[in-house]
Order: sequence, then structure tokens, then C-alpha cells
Amino acid sequence: MKKTFLYILSTICFQSLVLGASGNLDWKNITVEVFADQAVAVEQRIKSGQDGFSHMEVFFSNEGTSPLSIDSVEVTIPFLSPLPGATEVLYGSSCMGRRPLLRTNVGNRGPRTYSFMFNLLRLPADQYLMVGSLSWRIFMPVMSASETGFHIRSDGEGRQLQPGETIAYEKLTFKRSHNWVDLLQEFGRAIAAENGIESVWDVEFTGWATWDYYSRLFQTEDVLSNMARVDELYPAEHLIQMDGGWWTERGDYTSVREDLEGGIKAISEAIVAAGNIPGLHFDGFRGDLDSEIYREHPEYFLHDVDGNVIVEPVPHFDRKMNYIYFDYSHPGARQHIAECIRVMREEWGITYFKVDFLRFGLESEIRRQLRMRGIEMGKVAAHDPTISGVERFRLGIETIQQAIGGENYFLGCSSVFGPAIGFVDGMRTGADIHPTFDAFRDRTLTNSGNFYLDGTVFRADVDYLVFREGEDEDDRVSRAPHKYGNVTPMNEARTWSHYNKLVGNVRLASDNLNLLRDERKALIREAFDWPAADESVPLDVWTRASDRNDGFEWILSRSGDEIFLGLFNWSDEPKEYDVTHFGLRQPVVLEPRHSTILIYQGQDSFRELAARLQTAKKESIFKKGNN
Repeated sequence: MKKTFLYILSTICFQSLVLGASGNLDWKNITVEVFADQAVAVEQRIKSGQDGFSHMEVFFSNEGTSPLSIDSVEVTIPFLSPLPGATEVLYGSSCMGRRPLLRTNVGNRGPRTYSFMFNLLRLPADQYLMVGSLSWRIFMPVMSASETGFHIRSDGEGRQLQPGETIAYEKLTFKRSHNWVDLLQEFGRAIAAENGIESVWDVEFTGWATWDYYSRLFQTEDVLSNMARVDELYPAEHLIQMDGGWWTERGDYTSVREDLEGGIKAISEAIVAAGNIPGLHFDGFRGDLDSEIYREHPEYFLHDVDGNVIVEPVPHFDRKMNYIYFDYSHPGARQHIAECIRVMREEWGITYFKVDFLRFGLESEIRRQLRMRGIEMGKVAAHDPTISGVERFRLGIETIQQAIGGENYFLGCSSVFGPAIGFVDGMRTGADIHPTFDAFRDRTLTNSGNFYLDGTVFRADVDYLVFREGEDEDDRVSRAPHKYGNVTPMNEARTWSHYNKLVGNVRLASDNLNLLRDERKALIREAFDWPAADESVPLDVWTRASDRNDGFEWILSRSGDEIFLGLFNWSDEPKEYDVTHFGLRQPVVLEPRHSTILIYQGQDSFRELAARLQTAKKESIFKKGNN
């Protein structure tokens, strides 16, 4: 039977999180509760960092004579006095699309009221209070807030501590500020510092990709003909991204399907000969039951304690998949993926790697995925049973990073952000796009909720430029849901073009450019011609983000010394936007499902303007139907 070992950790005369009734501050009565099969020694300390944050470190030690196993960890940070249940809280976006930013209140106990990144409280007197995590090395910190305090829980996943061994819990950080934008940007810089990120790539990619139109059924001629069209459309060096489906079976990443003429090597050579950059996608953490690598080395994949390989059966529109999951605690699995990448890099000439489905390197995400399909996964029996799922993930992603090489670009996709930070160069920050208005609105939320990470921790990729309607399609178009036969008028398509101008460093078209009408190709050209964003901020966080359909309407963006304001009317009614504080006398009126970008002509810096617009919010900026 598991035993609970409870430690009351406190400090004296140290500043705390929330104003008490007397106005004093206190850090007392923080508790760490460790569920394990024998006693765990706990040491805790809080330090004031030069970054203005208070950092909490917790260490677990095994002072016994036999190994112990950690079942879970719970940290409680109580407030001196309870908060009203209506106190607003932001739960930080934790992954590409499954857990976007959410604005709710501390009294809400809904299924998404947690974050792996941060909780941000909005308090009276223009104060904001944040708790966040700076590391994700052994445990996943699941952070939530209630009227009585912050709560952080981690599944120990049976992580073993050997006699005499000490490990650190994830580093938690706290800060209070009068400016929530500055607070989150400072948090991003603190994450970068903790994870050794001195700078991110200063690069901009434009080009074309196979996925959104052709899905996994693209042919060589599709790549070459669309590359010719994009080169005609906007002469420049382009990234040509070959997405998933080129392999024979998932996991066999040196084996190319026979009907792909010339294979990846020949296509890559043609891309380079045309003066472009070859990019390649693969699924970094999954294989398939029918794969050769599984038949030859079943030990490279995760099994349960009964010896059964863990399988997720998934029916797709074109075939049934039986996904299995690499066990990167096995050195053979790591050697396999490193060799696959070596072939891609050295023999095929790939220099841009899109590694997808990173979330399935985490045991918690596999378990959650199977549960969604009605499958209850038992205890995992990994090759190395002494480490956690997070540690297995990091073994895998470090192997992938080293195989790709620092001279090449590593885009992480479908990832839980935390454990991938410090390994990837770029990160998909929102869910997959579709050529529909609802998707455009949703992706402003899922992408811009991660603004504080872009340019500091990694480069943000908001996904493809897709502007087609049914009229721009033939029978080769993907039959996946939302991919074909849509009615997407130009004004709706333009909203996604405008958004791509304001956020991120990657703009890849993914329609069939041989069929796309000229007025829609013009949207691609405009996006390519726009300077890549250096930073952006959603100004209306505290009036939007109540659910996935509540996309941001005010996006402030900077490229070099130029500052832009994007306005998006996602509603079905006309709206008037008061832009006095942006330096314009006349309001902007937008028809339903329309957008515009304004260019700033004043003297304020980006930071000053963002602060001024936030202050103006209390006066008039979000009046006249804009709430």
C-alpha cells in the first residue's frame, strides 16, 4: 500500500503571493505532499531571482537503503485569505491545440481549468499574480487555482529513487505585477534562461507544403508543379515541405512508398536544383503494427506489464492505423531514429525537419489519447522502469535534436510545450488549420495565447496559408473532415492572411496552386511580401478567450521598427472599433467576418504602445459592441 508523507514547508518574513486582509504579505504554510511507497526526504527553498521572480526549488531524497517509487506529488500554495470565486484566472496554453489559453474564474472546476505552463490571476487594484513552471525534466506540473490557493500536482509515474539519490522537482516561479503583458514576457525570458536558450533562429520561411490539400496521398508531380507555381507567384528561395504519408509504414522512415516517383531523394534534389529548401515531416514518437521496425524489434516500443504492446487503433478516411509508441528509454530505439534522420539529412539532403506528434512521447498523453477511444491503458513497462515518462521523452527528443544537427531547422509539432523547450528551434503553437472561418477564428486564440514564447523560447509556426473553396479543388483534394467542399468567401479567407502577417516566421501555402484562383493567390503573395513578425500581443486577453470560439480581435505586432494593429471582427454583426489611442481620430468600422491591419504612425515603442492600449481599455477602446 502507498503511504502519504506530508511536509509543511514555510519561511519566515518572506513576501508572499496575495494581499491578506491586513495588507501584509506572507509565504507561510506552503505544503508539499509526496505519495510514495516509503519515506521521502524533502528540502525546499525559495530564492529571489535577478529577473524579479521568486523561485521555489524542492528536492526529493531517498535516505533509505532500498529503492523507492514515487506515485504522485502535490504542492499547495495557500492564499492568506480566500479570493472571491469570480476572480479571473488565465490558464496558460500548454500544447499546440488541445489546451489553448482559457480565461475563466477560480470558482470554475471545468475539465480544462489547469495548465502545464502558468496560472495568472487578475486581482483588484490592477494587480496580476502568476505561478508558472520553468522546467519539465522529470515531472509534468499540472497547475490550477481555487479560491484558497494555487495547486500543483504531478503524476510520479513510478519514478524510482535509488538509495542516496536526490532529484529536483520542477522549478516553480511566482511574481506579481501591474502589467500582465510585461509579466508574461518576463516569464518567457525566465523560461529561456532556465533552459539555456540564449537566442532563437533569425529566419523567415515562405513556400508551399503538401498536407492541407493532398494529405498523405501526394505524388511527386504535385510537389514539383506546385513548387513551380509558388516560384512564379513570388520569386524567392522557398521552403518546400513534404508532409506525412511518404513512408511505407509509420516508423520505417528510410523506406519510401513505391508510387512516389523517384522517392524523397529525387524530389529533394529537384527542390534544391530549383533554388529552394527541402523540408520533410515524420512522426517522431510513433510507429505502426505493420512496420518492419516493429516486426524486427518489438522491444523498441512501449508495452504494458502483461507484455502486450500498447496499440491505438484509429480508422482514418483512407485506411485504418494501428499506432504504437517508441520507447526511447531503449538505446536501440534511439539508435533507430537517429539512423533514420541521418539518412534524411546525409543521403536525401533534408535541412528542415518537421517532427510531429511529439506529445505521444509522454506517457500521460498516450493514456489520455487511449481513454478518448474508450481504452484504459494499464501500467507501462518501459525498458528502463526507473525513470518517468517525461525523462523518456527527453531522451528521445534529445536524440532527434542531435541527429538533426544545430545547422538544420527543427520544427516541433503536436507537442506539449514544456518538455520540448530547449530542443526545438520552432514550434507549431496552434491546432491544424482548415480552410474554414471557424478554424481561422479558433487559431487566433490557440496561436496568440502563446505570444510570450515566440522569439524568446522558440519561433512560432501558426500553420499553413489555406484560402481555397470547393471551386478551387479537384478529386485529389483531401477527404479529411473540413478539408474539402467549403464555402469560404474572400473576406473570410483574408482574415487568415491578415493574421499570418502579424504572427510567426513561417508562411507556407498549402492549396493546389495549379487550381487556386488568382484573387486567392494574391492573398498568398501579400502574406509572403509582408515582413515576418518579431513579436505580437493579443490586447484583448481579458475580454476574450472564454472558449475556443472566442478568438482575439486586437493583435498588436512588430516587425523591426514597424508596428501594426490587426482588427478582426469574428462576429456576424458590424462592429465599430475606437482606435483613438492608436493615434487615429476616426473609428474603424468592420463588416461581419472582416479584418484589417493598421500601420502605426506615432512615436511610442511597441512596449509603450501595448501598455497605453491596455490602459485605454478601461476607458473606451473596447466599447461599442466590442466586448
